[in-house]
Order: sequence, then structure tokens, then C-alpha cells
Amino acid sequence: MNRDQIIKESKQWLIDGIITEDQREQLIERYPERKRKPLLLTFGAIFIGLGFLTFIASNWSSMDDLIRLSIIIVFLLAFYISGDVVYRKHSKPVGQSLLLIALLIFGAGIFLIGQMYHYTSYTAFPFFVWSLAAYGLWKVSESRTFFIATVVLITIGQMYSGFLFQQYHFWLGALFLIGLGWAVYRQKETELTTLFGVSFIIQSLILVFSEGLDYYWLMILFLLIYLADDLIVKKSQTRVLKTMSIISVFTLHVFGVFLLGYEWVLESSDAAFTFFIVWAVLFVGAVIRAALSSTNYYWVDLVLFVPVFKFPIGDVLSLSLLFIYSLLWLIFGYQTEISRWVNKGTVAFLITTFLAYFQLAWDFMDRSLFFFIGGILLFILSYLLERKRRQVHKGEAK
Repeated sequence: MNRDQIIKESKQWLIDGIITEDQREQLIERYPERKRKPLLLTFGAIFIGLGFLTFIASNWSSMDDLIRLSIIIVFLLAFYISGDVVYRKHSKPVGQSLLLIALLIFGAGIFLIGQMYHYTSYTAFPFFVWSLAAYGLWKVSESRTFFIATVVLITIGQMYSGFLFQQYHFWLGALFLIGLGWAVYRQKETELTTLFGVSFIIQSLILVFSEGLDYYWLMILFLLIYLADDLIVKKSQTRVLKTMSIISVFTLHVFGVFLLGYEWVLESSDAAFTFFIVWAVLFVGAVIRAALSSTNYYWVDLVLFVPVFKFPIGDVLSLSLLFIYSLLWLIFGYQTEISRWVNKGTVAFLITTFLAYFQLAWDFMDRSLFFFIGGILLFILSYLLERKRRQVHKGEAK
């Protein structure tokens, strides 16, 4: 018997005097509500929407403008109204699917009507309107389907704006940070937080490179989501945003190892005073947060947020930071016998060792010998680190 059946049957039991209201609530609590993920219905809705768009696109030129407009409005209203009725009175998953089709038709209608009346937008404003509609559906239904739809539309809109117009659309960014950011903060669900984080990283890249900012501003943005993780994620949940932030800034240093040795990179990195002020405020805040944390080792992550791009040997310093980061996690992992720290340090150390070997040996060694010796070294390192990791894992099991 599932939760819905219990709710339905227990009403009659309550009327018949078999159980009390408190007993009914206790019975219902024994059957927690399962979060349904109607993937088949969602993909079905997407395919129907795409089928509608394909049909319209293939026959669009042969239709009169009034017929075109009528088709868009009629289908839009039909799916919206039927979706609302089905959602409220019959089946939420089916209703969501119908509303998702309506959302796709709405977005297609924006572009098709613009084409009909020769309206050309040189910004991502149509995606902003489309995203607002998706966000409105999410606010009404509180369904993760429309949250995902809103994130996807905002991200695609920013990519569209960045690649075609070389600009970041700040209205889309405001909707993302304020609207969806508040939703992630309030709900604190790992899946939604993960999606939010991925979109944030993509939009950070678009913001920096489309607006002509220096690449090191990415460090500020990655540090922001590192700090935001404490506000969004519950204690028992995986630190999704922190993990994304660390991977991103680690990757930034990997590129620094290869690029900061060139003079043209140093000359183009005209560090603004504003950057260091903002960085100092955020970094001090992160240090204070790490000091107040019950786990005294997470300050190691902050090593990666030290900017080294203005030094003539920035490539060497980036490599050094990667080594320090990986070695500290290995040391602390072995001391505390926490396997996930050992795993983190092991992966970081192997990557950093490969980078160092690549930088030092590539120009001075025969290519076949380079890969042969490099492979042997990585096998040896992997064997030694794996053996130590297993020892730590056995210590945890005891």
C-alpha cells in the first residue's frame, strides 16, 4: 500500500472511528512521499514539442501570416489550459508534460513571430522572455521540471548572447542569481544545486571572455561559489559547489602552468586594483570561515585561490601551488585516515606530476621515450599511492 492509498483509506477509518487523527498522521508518516521523476513523460513532451516545431518550420513559408499566428496562439492556449486542468485535477506528471509542450511552443512563437514581422533582436532578450515564462511556471508549480527548464534556457540564452553578440546578458544573469539562486538557497536539494553550479561555471566563462575581462577574474567568481556553498548546502549533503569551485580553479592553474611562462600573457594581464580589493575581501572571509569550521583542514583548498599571474615565473608558481595542495591533502588524509582526502590528494598529485613531467621533459626528450618513461612513472606512483590508500581504508574499516 502506498502513501496515496493510505491517505484515501485512512479518511474512511477516521470517519468510522477506527483510528484517531494522531494515529492517522502517524500512519501517513510511515509512508514518505516519493519524489516522482517523470522522465518518459518529460522526454515525450520534448519530442512532441520538437515535432510541432519541425512541422511548422517545414510548412511555414506556404502559410498566410494570420494562419501562422492563429496556429501558434491556438496550440499555445490549448496546451496551457489542458496542462493546468490536468495538473490540478488529475495527474501532476502528465500536466507538467503538457505545460512543458506549451512552454516550447511559447519559445518557438517568440522567434517565429519575430520572423513574420521582420523583427530582429541583437541581444538574448527573446531568451529572457522565454526564461521568465519557465520561471513563472516553476513558481506556480514548484516542479523541478520547470526549474531545470529555466536553468537550461538561461544557460542557452547566455551562450547564444556570448557566441553571437560577444556580450553577457545581465537580465538573464539577474534572473539566474536572484530568482534561481533564492530557490536553491531555500530548497537546498543536491540535484538543483548541482545544476545551478554547472550553469554558474558556464556563465562565468561567458561573462569573462565575452565582456573582455582578464581571465583571472574567474578566480573571483569561483571563490564566490566556494563561499556560497556554506549558505546553500546542508551539513549532511555533498559539498557540490565547493567541489565545482575547486575543480574549476584547479583547472585554471593547469592552464597557468602552460601559459604563464609566455611574455605576451604577462603583458596582457594588466591586473586591476579592483581585482585585488575584491579578492582580498573574499579571501579573508574564506579564511575566517575555515578558521571557524569544525574541520580544521579545509583551509588547504584556499591555497588554490592565491593569484600568481603577475609574477614572471607564474607558471612555476602555479605548478608549486598544485603540488602543495595535493601533498597537503595526502598528508592530512594519511594522518586522519580519511580515505576521501587521500583520494583527493592522490588524483591531484598524479595530475600535477604529469604536468611537471610534461613541462620539463617535452622539449628535451625523444617523443616515444617521453611517453614510455612517463607511463612507467605514473604506474609506479599509482601503485604506491593506491597501496597507501588501501591501508588508510582498512584503518577506517576497523
